[in-house]
Amino acid sequence: MPAYMISRVTVTERTKFEEYIAKTRSVASKFGAKPIAIGANPKMLNGENDGHGMVFVIEFEAMEMLDRWHSSDEYKALIPLREEGSDQHMVAYESAG
Repeated sequence: MPAYMISRVTVTERTKFEEYIAKTRSVASKFGAKPIAIGANPKMLNGENDGHGMVFVIEFEAMEMLDRWHSSDEYKALIPLREEGSDQHMVAYESAG
């Protein structure tokens, strides 16, 4: 069953964020990650904007693969770069259908 990583992002340092994204794509692809949507400048339809200006939706074959990516030493090494370049709230969901 597919699993999705959704990250709401505020970029705080563009150069570091771009480096993080490039390196993360390389690592995540080893775990079968497929970008589903990358969006910017949200238009609120209901509720209040939480301040994040971007969203990433990434599909993995299964939650196990998402977990393996997120807990991999390669990804963990990128966390300081992520934190230096952005404020992110990441969540994972399994497909409901």
